[in-house]
Amino acid sequence: MSKFMKPGKVGLVLAGRYCGRKAVIVKNIDDGTSDPPYSHALLAGIDHYPQKVTAAMGKKKITKRSKIKSFCEGL
Repeated sequence: MSKFMKPGKVGLVLAGRYCGRKAVIVKNIDDGTSDPPYSHALLAGIDHYPQKVTAAMGKKKITKRSKIKSFCEGL
């Protein structure tokens, strides 16, 4: 079987809490381990993207809208 999960590749999470989020493969385990006996990967991505900011907004609102929330998930 070809190994399509390679570190650095970008993809979409299709199931779970982060469904629909874009993620990058950080590390892949092709042979499996004792806990999940199948090939899996460690993903990192952005859960909450920064929103649009305009000049009319106050400092408090700008800082709130500029925050980025990341996630790490084994898939």
